Amino acid sequence: MSFVSIAKDFLLLVKGELDQHTTQKSDIKVNNFLSVSIFTPAHVQFAKYGRGPGKQPPLDPLIEWVRKKGIITGEKNIRGAAFAIAKSIGKNGTKNYVPNAPNAIEEALTKHMKNYVNKINVEHVDDVEKESMKLYKVALNKK
Repeated sequence: MSFVSIAKDFLLLVKGELDQHTTQKSDIKVNNFLSVSIFTPAHVQFAKYGRGPGKQPPLDPLIEWVRKKGIITGEKNIRGAAFAIAKSIGKNGTKNYVPNAPNAIEEALTKHMKNYVNKINVEHVDDVEKESMKLYKVALNKK
């Protein structure tokens, strides 16, 4: 199993943890043979742990949420509903608000990290060690 395959499996688990809290889903991108990235919605922390009163959330994600949920139809009505929701959240916060909540992304990464590190060790560190020993033995035989 390649590094990219292991990393993608790991990030799919992280994605599953985060995506269940938001209608806008995370995206996984393979950058090269040693790099895989996950891109999460900017509001995933608030989607999972809520938002306290004090500041209105950005309007665009709420417009998209209202549209996807089919709460109301018509672009003008959707925008108005999203604005009313944002105003209410700014004033009252959300029901799922958790003060001093952990970072949702770090929490999801940490939850699955040990299994990922073990797979990398089993699949690749052992290979590197075996290759190093072969090269060492070849170098000793040349002397």
